Amino acid sequence: MDRGKENTLLYLIPYRKGTPLTSYLRLPRFLVSMALSNDAKLLYALLLDRAGISAENGFTEPDGTIRLYFTLNEAKEKLHKSRQVATRAFHELEQSGLIVRRKQGLGRPAIITLNIPQEESK
Repeated sequence: MDRGKENTLLYLIPYRKGTPLTSYLRLPRFLVSMALSNDAKLLYALLLDRAGISAENGFTEPDGTIRLYFTLNEAKEKLHKSRQVATRAFHELEQSGLIVRRKQGLGRPAIITLNIPQEESK
C-alpha cells in the first residue's frame, strides 16, 4: 500500500481534552529502555495487540498462556518493511526472550507466545 495514499484517508482534528481516541496500540514502557530496534518494539506492540484478540477467541495453552499466530508476511505488511527487516525484528524479540516461536512445519504459521518482564522480588 502506498504510504502517501494511506495518510490521505485520515481526517485530522486537534487533540483536545475529551477527544476520544480511536484504535491504538499499547507500547509497554519497559520496551522504551530496551536495546531493541524500533521495528522490534513496534512488532512487539502488534503482537501484544494480537494476543488480546487471541485471548478473546480462546487461543490459550493448557496452562493459560495465550498463543497467537503472526506470520512474517503480516509483520512485513504491518511494519511497511522488507522481509529481511521483519525477520530481524522477530529475531531480536526472540533473542531478548520477549517472544517464543514454535515452528509447526508443513507451511503452517509458528505458534508465538509472549513474555513480559517482571521486577525481581527482593
